[in-house]
Amino acid sequence: MKKILIFLLILANIAFGQENKKSEPVIINADKLEYNNKEKVAIYTGNVDVKKGNMQLKADIVKIFLDEKSDVSRILAIGNVWFQKEDKWGKAKEGEYIKSQDMIILRGDAELHQADNVVEGDEIRYIISEEKSFVDKKTKRVRTIFFPKEKTDGKENKQSK
Repeated sequence: MKKILIFLLILANIAFGQENKKSEPVIINADKLEYNNKEKVAIYTGNVDVKKGNMQLKADIVKIFLDEKSDVSRILAIGNVWFQKEDKWGKAKEGEYIKSQDMIILRGDAELHQADNVVEGDEIRYIISEEKSFVDKKTKRVRTIFFPKEKTDGKENKQSK
């Protein structure tokens, strides 16, 4: 039990870390937690809800993998994955964050939304530091819906539908 409490304190300080938001706590609610210290993995199952600041992640299962320094190296969300950060949200059957590649991957009926704009595909990969996205087709074609902005009086306004 003591190892789990230490692990949770470490996790709260490092998971989903952004330099300017390290003081914000990570709050994880789930039906069950299993932590394996030898393999350095925490497995949350059942209605998992992760919150940090203005970011929220929901899934059936969330696995958090730690490296030898107990830093988060990878996060895997499985089943009914849904997330939101500010005005952006997305969903997929599976989501993964890989710290070493600074990448988020959404797999299986993946969708990303920002305002009325949407991109859909079988797999969406996003390299965070480069702000670069790749959308792949495996079973269905990639689809994008976006609403151009119109310029009026030197200002951009979103066109009405």
